[in-house]
Amino acid sequence: MFIAKRPLSRLLLLVLLLATLGLTACSRSATAQNWPGLSTDGENLYVAYGSGVLGLEAASQDLLWSYKPASATLFFYAPPSVENGRAIVGDFGAAQGLFSPQTVVSIYALDVTGNTVQTEWTRNDLAKDRIVAAPLQVDGVAYVATADNQLLALDAESGNELWRFTADFSIWAQPTYYEGTLFVASLDRHLYAVNAADGSEKWAVELSGAMSAQPIVNPDENLVYAASYDREVHALDIDTGSEVWSVPASDWVWSAPALADGTLYFGDSSGNVFAVDAANGDVLWESGVHTMNVVTGANQNPPAQIKGAIQASPVVQDGVVYVASLGNEQSEEGLLVALDAADGAELWQATTPAPLFSTPVIVGDTIIVALQSEVGILQGYKLETGDLDWSYQPPQASEE
Repeated sequence: MFIAKRPLSRLLLLVLLLATLGLTACSRSATAQNWPGLSTDGENLYVAYGSGVLGLEAASQDLLWSYKPASATLFFYAPPSVENGRAIVGDFGAAQGLFSPQTVVSIYALDVTGNTVQTEWTRNDLAKDRIVAAPLQVDGVAYVATADNQLLALDAESGNELWRFTADFSIWAQPTYYEGTLFVASLDRHLYAVNAADGSEKWAVELSGAMSAQPIVNPDENLVYAASYDREVHALDIDTGSEVWSVPASDWVWSAPALADGTLYFGDSSGNVFAVDAANGDVLWESGVHTMNVVTGANQNPPAQIKGAIQASPVVQDGVVYVASLGNEQSEEGLLVALDAADGAELWQATTPAPLFSTPVIVGDTIIVALQSEVGILQGYKLETGDLDWSYQPPQASEE
């Protein structure tokens, strides 16, 4: 067991324990092993789910390929990173048996051009704990964050390790690249600026809470934003790490903010959504994902009052903020809500058959959510109305 260089608060220990128990419980489901990790290249969908990875054509939902390693005990959680026909993905680890406490974690590079998939390389000697965040590919280098405190830089073509950077505790967030610098958020409460060429530290700033959200860079304001479990979003100077401003939420901020047209949007674990001026942090509006109009397939009148915890990042397009939430704890249904980006007014909402943990993606006129449900691991909703357009369940899951 890793022992941090500084004592962990009971709050952080609780976070880690809840995350572990939640994923373990998911693995006992008959229909899934975990909630899916979802990414897109704008044309195809890439889904890390259960013990494999899928590639689908978004428009038709046709299965292009399916990749499943030999080990039946592992499963995938982190969204795949796909660049130039290469998918890089890490698994959540495979236990080595009753008498060995070791977990073997692998990183895979897959050739996903066309309707086939081939393994380019696999590395199981780099990470000693789970991979939660999506890898990041930039200029032929894959950056992979691990739960054993590492940020690995790998040659994307060969898998060779170029360098590694070590934090004081787990890195659950995808790093962000900007002009030769990687910004890395860690559960050790630090935001790091790391030289992408050699892994050397440029600066490190300790905040008052752990971070599981990807940092967001705003070049126009020379700021990098860090969302934290300290119930705040912090704006730091890109060059020095000095805090320029911070804005409070009402609860933990698990996920990365979304930056669009000079406004920063983020949600918290109490189901509140905030829009703030990206330059100075002034709050423009606050809304809430606290009502559900449809519960267990029937209209709810009056609407059900829910907490609607938000773990996914907002998605912003064409003046609309799309928010996915865990929804209704009692009915175990999720909620997808469209808000007017100008004032936070609700435009539409859709009840989903399971809670929404993963950030949605938009392809064409459809917003796509990933979920753990008997009716599908993916569902597509019309951007304009929120009407359900399609559901997708992989063949291997429906046959179990």
